[in-house]
Amino acid sequence: MNSSSSLRRVIRRLVLITVLAVLGGAAGATYAAVKDPTYTAKAYVVATASRSDPATALNFAQAYGRIATSGPVLAAARSRLHDVAGLSSVRASTSPDAPVVEIVATGTSARHTADLANAVARALADYASKRSTDTTVKLSVLAPATVPARPTSPKPPLELAVGAAAGLLIGGLAALGGGGRREPPAEPAGTPPAARAAVPPAPPDRTLLQPILTLPPVSHPDGTPPTALLRPVPDHPVSPAVGTAPLPPAVGRAPVEGSEDL
Repeated sequence: MNSSSSLRRVIRRLVLITVLAVLGGAAGATYAAVKDPTYTAKAYVVATASRSDPATALNFAQAYGRIATSGPVLAAARSRLHDVAGLSSVRASTSPDAPVVEIVATGTSARHTADLANAVARALADYASKRSTDTTVKLSVLAPATVPARPTSPKPPLELAVGAAAGLLIGGLAALGGGGRREPPAEPAGTPPAARAAVPPAPPDRTLLQPILTLPPVSHPDGTPPTALLRPVPDHPVSPAVGTAPLPPAVGRAPVEGSEDL
């Protein structure tokens, strides 16, 4: 393979990788343009113990975080909202180190997601405060949710980068898949067509066709060679007009009972 063919193959692979990377980036940008934006709003509720016992506050914060999105808390939050769409998608999480419950709401409307997070946070705080006499722990809204200024997804720069990276990956795999192929060697100029003809296959080895066992020649008892026994015997003798004598009777033919000897 000469250097010019190698250079052409490298250029083709680079063009393929570049085209796939551009197509991947375009696909990512298109996805970011057509996808509906998603907003995320967060509210924080803190637990405090009346006896200033951090361990008790932390334990109750963990317990209230498990019921923040179910049962009577959601029923109280529903009564605070004019539009309850997306209320079931609100999630609550707690920290193992701080007595804080995080309320997270997501949706396609920035204002509505903030309303959902605040409604659940206030409903949870009211639910815990009504039981503070028995639990000695009160919950209060530490930080209400604000209206998010930007959507959390999609992010056009991120989608563009992911699409371009996917295109590069596919292009690299395609280039590696064709890396082991070799082009046929170039024929020298002026080679006659007869020289480019296909080379006939080599003849088979005759030694493999030889018989394994060699049988000795078989001769008749009267001394007739074996080749004479293989001559065809006509049904009628040849006419004397042809100039040849009739052949003798067939050798080895057994007489038939009841018939005369020939």
